[in-house]
Amino acid sequence: MEYHTILGLDIGGANTKAALIKTNDLKIIDSNSYIEYFPFWEKTINEIPHMLHRIVSNLFKADSQSINIDFIAVTITAELSDAFQTKREGILIILSALERVFDKSKMFFINNFGEFIDCLTAKSALSTIAASNWVSTSLFLGHFISQCILIDAGSTTIDIIPISNSIPIAKGRDDISRMLNHELIYTGGLRATIPSITHFVPYKDKLVRISFEKFALVSDVHRILNNISEEEYINDTADNRSKSLEDCYSRLSRILCMDIETISKEELDEIADYIFKKQKEIISNEIQQFLTALFVRMPEFQTNPLFVLTGLSADFLIRDTLENLDYNNIEYYKKITSIPDHISSSAFAVAGALYYQMIKK
Repeated sequence: MEYHTILGLDIGGANTKAALIKTNDLKIIDSNSYIEYFPFWEKTINEIPHMLHRIVSNLFKADSQSINIDFIAVTITAELSDAFQTKREGILIILSALERVFDKSKMFFINNFGEFIDCLTAKSALSTIAASNWVSTSLFLGHFISQCILIDAGSTTIDIIPISNSIPIAKGRDDISRMLNHELIYTGGLRATIPSITHFVPYKDKLVRISFEKFALVSDVHRILNNISEEEYINDTADNRSKSLEDCYSRLSRILCMDIETISKEELDEIADYIFKKQKEIISNEIQQFLTALFVRMPEFQTNPLFVLTGLSADFLIRDTLENLDYNNIEYYKKITSIPDHISSSAFAVAGALYYQMIKK
């Protein structure tokens, strides 16, 4: 029986997710994961290889094995970070860092056509490997379910991916075409700014226009509402203070140019709930527009469509929204695929998708 160890990497602009899977010729037999908050816009080029080394060390420490990786499956979304002048520059810098850490002959990159390509090919087709994590996530799920709508709700964005005959059938391929087709929603459970969700909040029975300063993030809202724990608040805070409830309230008060001495927590709770509802309204409108177009081109999805959810904000942003739209056929990616960690599902998926492609060949 032949065993392989595959490292999956989803290199995002804010979070880099990694998963290690061990396989034999028939199935995945073991796995573990690690996530590191690595905001590219605050880092230097030389820090990227150190981050990759840390990830590998943490994965294998948890696994208590000597480092032995047979294949590395990679997807990259960090190229959009404003750390880079262009996406092309971002991908080339990240590829260079990967080559400094790993044997490039072992590296394979998922492209937006659902193919894994080697390092040399990737360098000649940079645009096809940009922001393609949604492809690997849906391809891996397609190994278990032939038709569904996958919704991956993370810290920053929400992906909506229709799957038919076990392959993704998204209309869009890159970020802009996916946004145009309501397949990519630029809001998430942690990093969305408050003005990106609403320009007004309730106060003293009136709707008041808020400050457009980056005083708070939606992670403060979801922490106040207990949608996330302090441990799940993995991004930086807007003021670099703690992630305690007291500091979350303090940050939220400032969107009205106030502070915790001039506005009550009860009033801030009302404001937080209003922002949460507005965020779900945005998501609901996008999902409805996506479904309207999908039902026209794929009528077979109209009858009791199956929604599969993953990502750290799937429960509080997506499940409630779907149920309010009277869609109740909902399952979870983690349960279907048996991955141990839904937050790092994209890293597990890119490793698993590579593995299943290898055994098909």
